[in-house]
Order: sequence, then structure tokens, then C-alpha cells
Amino acid sequence: MKILFRGAIAVILILGIVKTFEDYDVAAEATHYFNQVKSGEALQSIENINFDGLKNLNFDNLNPSDFF
Repeated sequence: MKILFRGAIAVILILGIVKTFEDYDVAAEATHYFNQVKSGEALQSIENINFDGLKNLNFDNLNPSDFF
């Protein structure tokens, strides 16, 4: 029974990873970031992070399900 349970979890994880890579164009994104680093634009995009949306976070009512 333990082997079947582990096998089911492994299949679900593998299918999730495959779906993620199908939906997300990893090669194009990697090329984009590589070109940004090569041209020196990566530091500019890191410096321009908008922290205004983080001001109103209420950590007292934070649930783990908020991240999913």
C-alpha cells in the first residue's frame, strides 16, 4: 500500500512539472534574462521593485493558504 501511495504522489508531481514546463516557455524566458544580464539591464530591473504593495500586509491574519 505504501508503494502505491508513493507511486501516485510521484506521478502527480511528474505530471505537474510537465504541465508547468508546457505552459511556461522556459527557453524564451531564460534567453530574455540572459540578454538582460549581458546588457546590464538586470540590475536596473532589480532596483525598480515596487514595495508600495507590501505596505498594507497584515501579518496577524496571514494564512498559509494565502500563498497558493
